[in-house]
Amino acid sequence: MAKFDNKVAIVTGATSGIGRQVAYQLAEGGAKVVVCGRNEQRADEVIDNIKAKGGEAMKVIVSMEEPTAPQQIIDAAMSAYGTIDILVNNAAADDPMNIRGFQDLTEENYDRVMLVDVKAPTFLTKLVVPVMEEKGGGSIVNIASIAGTGAGRGPLAYTIAKHGVIGLTRETEFYHGRNGVRCNAVLPGGVYTELTKADFDNPEHPLHQAIAMSPAGRPAQPEELASIITFLCSDESFFIQGTCITADGGALMC
Repeated sequence: MAKFDNKVAIVTGATSGIGRQVAYQLAEGGAKVVVCGRNEQRADEVIDNIKAKGGEAMKVIVSMEEPTAPQQIIDAAMSAYGTIDILVNNAAADDPMNIRGFQDLTEENYDRVMLVDVKAPTFLTKLVVPVMEEKGGGSIVNIASIAGTGAGRGPLAYTIAKHGVIGLTRETEFYHGRNGVRCNAVLPGGVYTELTKADFDNPEHPLHQAIAMSPAGRPAQPEELASIITFLCSDESFFIQGTCITADGGALMC
């Protein structure tokens, strides 16, 4: 029996990068995956790949900037599968790397980052917790960042937001862990994705220089982060509760 057989998993931001690899790994483990993202073509590609390997998946095309997005996702998952066992809050918005102080911050940019990175996962969690508690438990994994561990490790609004994701993780576990809901966070450093490829391939970019100093000496691949995330989704990680796992190749040591 695969470790996610009969499990239903929601993955936001599942059409690219880390989220896509999480969707693949959960499906390979037997989960029915709710693939959430903005791009329908990419969502269809993810679902086609899952089904080609004998897995099961459905899509919810939605932007996490929409206030109704959490309810749309939960309604779609419950309508299709009748339950939810796993939630991976992966979707995120960023602000430009050059916004390092309040003089460059706009209200529009701040609101967008907070809406996607903090508010949407908060209310997805609010909606999924009663479903999990009624059935005796479930696993929530929030994707934070090493930017959430201190100042100056990322753009301004993004750094503030990722501190909020860590707070969301701890509060969720504190109030609902005794009812079987496990909530943990993964804190990546640099990850080599479609969006970051140009930055990491540029020797003059600060990201490239920072990663070069780390013990790993390279950015993570999305599947490496996905393996950690799916472990936290599984019953094998039962005694890891309310924890923030740093996966940065040792970058914080430097």
